[in-house]
Amino acid sequence: MRYWLVGVGVLLWGQDTLRVMGYNLLTYGATAGYCDTRCKDQQLRTIVSFIRPHLIGVNEVAASSALVRRLLDSVLNVGGVNYWRSSLYANTTGSNIVSALFYDSRRFGWLKQELVTTQGGLRDIYAYHLYYKDPTLAQTGDTLFVVVLVSHLKAGNAPSDAQNRAQAAVAIRQYLQSLPASRRSFVLEVGDHNLYGSSEAAYQELLQVLVDPGPAGPWSGNPQYAFFHSQSTRLQSLADGGIGGGLNDRFDFIFFSPACTTDTARARYVMGSFRVVGQDGQHFGKALTDPPTPAGYSAQLINALYAMSDHLPVVAEFALSVTPAISSLSLQQERRGWRAWSEGGRLFLRSEVEGAYRIVDGVGRLWAVVELRPGEVSEMPLPSGLYVVWEGHTGTVQKVALSP
Repeated sequence: MRYWLVGVGVLLWGQDTLRVMGYNLLTYGATAGYCDTRCKDQQLRTIVSFIRPHLIGVNEVAASSALVRRLLDSVLNVGGVNYWRSSLYANTTGSNIVSALFYDSRRFGWLKQELVTTQGGLRDIYAYHLYYKDPTLAQTGDTLFVVVLVSHLKAGNAPSDAQNRAQAAVAIRQYLQSLPASRRSFVLEVGDHNLYGSSEAAYQELLQVLVDPGPAGPWSGNPQYAFFHSQSTRLQSLADGGIGGGLNDRFDFIFFSPACTTDTARARYVMGSFRVVGQDGQHFGKALTDPPTPAGYSAQLINALYAMSDHLPVVAEFALSVTPAISSLSLQQERRGWRAWSEGGRLFLRSEVEGAYRIVDGVGRLWAVVELRPGEVSEMPLPSGLYVVWEGHTGTVQKVALSP
């Protein structure tokens, strides 16, 4: 039996599903020493082709509007594709790196961007306002607004660094609280936050207005959180300026509005869809290219992720204007060869077949993945609440309620 905390995508909704990607590009446009810009274009094309996102928030583009344009022309709008658009280039602080948003214009229209904070002169954080191009927009005049913040908080684990991050998080919270209700229902806050654990004041500030689909806890240097570690893909520092040390930190996040977890949401988080692309939980303190090769990823993709950045991209999915699946699952839905039950505040799983089981809570957070061989039983303590157990091979599900 194997038991992991993990981020694995589970698609339980149909219709239009939005895939959001966040990625630190490691000074794109300024890495002549290792994997120069042409090399990065090639690697990023491979990565984007695999993920197939609709919104992309990026950090660490070298400060040039031409490089934002290059990402459009050389990475996104290639091979017959012509629908990608970008946010407006801005750099009020004069930083040597900037963040940007890219969006699929078939699905989204541009409204505006607003400066949220300069982080004390460090780097700009902008909020980008879009609207969803609902097929019935012309008839109803109604649409879904999307507000995306692409953040790159202060690096470092000194108290002053944590304080800077906390101040930036306060500015983000205050900005979101100032928005009208129609703009608060679907907020995405994406980027490299350089957080060392959920006890940080910055993280707690963000949770006052946003949801983190990943687990809280002391994730830095902690193998229990290996499935969520997004830096570093390398053991050794390379000439592009990326750090080494292997995968041992959770720095990259996709936060979203609490409204995205409700049954009536027009944009609802897809349970368990948050994941760190390329991460298999078996590379703690290792390079991404070290054995074993992560299951489900080609060697070409793993090499592209390694060469592109010392960070891994993060992804989450949102079902737009559809009925949430968790409310429609039968408590006794047909299962084949396994069952789940609760007892004494613990969730139990018994399998008569070999299977991989994902445990997701009622707001879509993925708590664990359990692999069982025939005849094995797993038990785990979980907070009280409603959980969905999903068996990946058969696609069968069961809801389990845990009481204190």
